Amino acid sequence: MSNRRVLVVGTTADYIDIINRRLPQRAIFVTDADERAKAKENPPNEDTELLCDLADCEQVVVAVRKHLNRFRITPSGIACFDCESMGLAAFIAGELGLSYPSAEAVAACRSKLVSKQLWRGAGLPCPRVELVQDASEAVSFMHAAGGSVVLKPLTGSGSELVFLCTNEDECTAAVGTLKSRLASHPDRRMYEPYFFDGKKVDPRKVFVIEEFIRGDEYSCDFVFDGDRVDIIRIARKIPDPGQVFGTTRAYIMPAELPSGLGGDSLFCGQLGRAAGALGLSRAICMLDFVVRDGRAVMIELAPRLGGDCLPALLLRSCGVDIIGYALDFAERRGVRFPAPSRWTPLVGMRLFGRQCGEITRIDSESLREDRRVVECCLKRRVGHRVVLPPEDYESRLLGHVIFEHSGPGSIESECVEIGEKLKVEMRTQACATASRF
Repeated sequence: MSNRRVLVVGTTADYIDIINRRLPQRAIFVTDADERAKAKENPPNEDTELLCDLADCEQVVVAVRKHLNRFRITPSGIACFDCESMGLAAFIAGELGLSYPSAEAVAACRSKLVSKQLWRGAGLPCPRVELVQDASEAVSFMHAAGGSVVLKPLTGSGSELVFLCTNEDECTAAVGTLKSRLASHPDRRMYEPYFFDGKKVDPRKVFVIEEFIRGDEYSCDFVFDGDRVDIIRIARKIPDPGQVFGTTRAYIMPAELPSGLGGDSLFCGQLGRAAGALGLSRAICMLDFVVRDGRAVMIELAPRLGGDCLPALLLRSCGVDIIGYALDFAERRGVRFPAPSRWTPLVGMRLFGRQCGEITRIDSESLREDRRVVECCLKRRVGHRVVLPPEDYESRLLGHVIFEHSGPGSIESECVEIGEKLKVEMRTQACATASRF
């Protein structure tokens, strides 16, 4: 009897739990030992999960081969849901002869500098960008750009250590924060040095600065396979003005492309050119973009599906399990997505802690009883300690809620109203100053 499974590289315990519940015996997990030690979820059976130090690619491959042989498992494909593990997934795929984006393509996607350089070289819309090491270089770029700029880590993810700067003082402060926080950042793999064009690049010492693109923010997942592009979903982002810059409060799904972009066919063409310019040939991709002056200005592309509450929102909106689809894609199985007319318009809102401290009470009863709410998922319990950015970006996220917009008011105001139904009491503690520029 064949024992074929997809290798899922470097994912978190909550995704492992989802896959094992929905798709038992479909995957084998290669998990960072430190990540598993922090998790509250129970680990899977011994044959289903391999724990090791994911920073040593060659040793991981040795351990994977031994594990596969021991349990007589044949890898049927490889999948990865986390930015810091995509390089490892590419290395394992190369060693085991599995289909996955190349290490070079992954490196191009992960670099906030290289990706935009390649796009601009291909004539695709994206911000002007440079690499800086100190505040003077950042200030010089801001003057040359003639407006606000964004400073961010070279290989980071999400809104972590992303700063909007409107003057010289904010540029100087942002560079100082990036230097101090990245120098001691515990995530070795997210910010590990890498080689590009024969030169070593250290993301803890050099940073990306780019012009700020003002406009409506969107996110999409799409499949790129050769010259074919299929859009899975498009979501409009609602920023959170009460959180640090770059934090998304909510996603609206499905979202229609603004008419000025020329429709799905032209946008699909841009997606295909964008993926191809980065060296991708077959991948599920996530793209963040801003619509300005009738153009989709691209901010970041990753060869993985979108995270946050997007998989749960997609499941509620159209019934597609995108996490399961990623395993199907790894095994080259086909899937059909429902027509847009069959999707239910929904809002997925992230729930944040607003102050530092230890949670002493968290009550979602009023939230769950709201007739608009179709799903409420809390990640935290009593005893959880919230630490705010820039010291920590993950602990503030308490969970998410998915609801139907009732109108006629704005979705932004409805997010505030519904979010206030989550009752959180905390034993407050001193907290590092949160940078909100």
